[in-house]
Amino acid sequence: MRSLRIRLILLLGVAIIAASAVQFVTSFRTAMTQANKLFDYHMQQMALALQDSPFQQEQWYSSPHDNDNAFEFVIQIWTEDGVRVYQSRRYSVLPNQGVLGYSNVTLDNGDWRVYGVRNETRMIQVAQKLDARRNRAISLAMNSLWPSIPVLLLLLGTVWWVVTSALAPLDRISRDLAGRNADSLAPVDATGVPQEVSRLVAEVNSLMGRMVQALQAQKHFIDDAAHELRSLLTALTLQVKTLSRAKDETARAQAVTRLQGGVDRASHLLEQLLTLARQDPLSDPAPGTLVSLADCVEQAADEMTPLALSRQIELHFGTLPNTRVRADAESLRMLVRNLLDNAIRYTPEGGAVHVKLHCDNDVAVLCVEDSGPGIPPENRERIFDRFYRVPGTNVSGSGLGLAIVKAIADRYYATLELGQAALGGLAVKVSFSLPEGIH
Repeated sequence: MRSLRIRLILLLGVAIIAASAVQFVTSFRTAMTQANKLFDYHMQQMALALQDSPFQQEQWYSSPHDNDNAFEFVIQIWTEDGVRVYQSRRYSVLPNQGVLGYSNVTLDNGDWRVYGVRNETRMIQVAQKLDARRNRAISLAMNSLWPSIPVLLLLLGTVWWVVTSALAPLDRISRDLAGRNADSLAPVDATGVPQEVSRLVAEVNSLMGRMVQALQAQKHFIDDAAHELRSLLTALTLQVKTLSRAKDETARAQAVTRLQGGVDRASHLLEQLLTLARQDPLSDPAPGTLVSLADCVEQAADEMTPLALSRQIELHFGTLPNTRVRADAESLRMLVRNLLDNAIRYTPEGGAVHVKLHCDNDVAVLCVEDSGPGIPPENRERIFDRFYRVPGTNVSGSGLGLAIVKAIADRYYATLELGQAALGGLAVKVSFSLPEGIH
């Protein structure tokens, strides 16, 4: 994994070095332009000076200074008859006569810049190798670059310091998280964190908070489940002992019936515990698709019809509108099934359970009503708690049905509302937000 610090330092360092390279190229081009103008001017002035001077002898043209040799100037003078009467450097051969003004020529020994001028008696050529000009331009550019090297090193050091200082809060957070125990979920200290990273830290702290809540909920769930299972196993153990002590067939048959009932209750409890565990608060909702809520109600009602018939309870849902919500079909069926199971169990024999579904603006409302005893208002706040049973209830159950309903509803951001049913019992309303464009 690449280091962010190294990556930033490399990127900024490369940018600074590239800028310095651009500066050098720009300086070289500027120096080259200035050198060309300067040397062209010198060549012109030399030629004009020779043009205006009276011709005496060859030695007159010999310069007493060696400065011109530093820049490799070559002078040739031709008579009007085309006879070369002077050449300052014997090994340099320029074109005969040449052209007037400035021109560039290529000879065996390199590229030359030539300036020619003519008067009534002679043709004067002043030439210079282009390599001398380039060397002069490079020298000027390097002279301007050398003072920039300490500045470049200072900038690179500044980049390292700035990047290290900017990432110091992240290093502190990294050390903080690395030194924590597995159960340490305290919020991360965001002091000094840059604005660009503060959102990430806020999301991490939000995740920590949700994990704390979820782990606390899991701990309570495990504690409650262990208590219920312990009580159930104790009851089963007593029933097995009763069966083993039965003295006749009648007592043995009664003990077997009670034991079978206990096993059925244990099976039902385990099934509901597994169902509730699948609604793990740490997990995200399953990718929802558009599901027909009416189909889920009808399928759940078909599954619960045998239980309703066994207790002579009228299970009525009539014609339901084809309302679609974004959720998982199996989860919705489980929600409706637990609502119906709870209503049927707490409704006296011969009673009724009605299911209604309608849309109210952008909300789909599912309502399950029964003709049972209902729930007193003072007990409704805890009705969705796990393993909670209304005091005085003699109906067998685990107290997990409505807890499962709430877990599924919370998972899909649905709201639950308890009220008095028109049938006299409890009315449970579940409201789902409709997807955009669906009414």
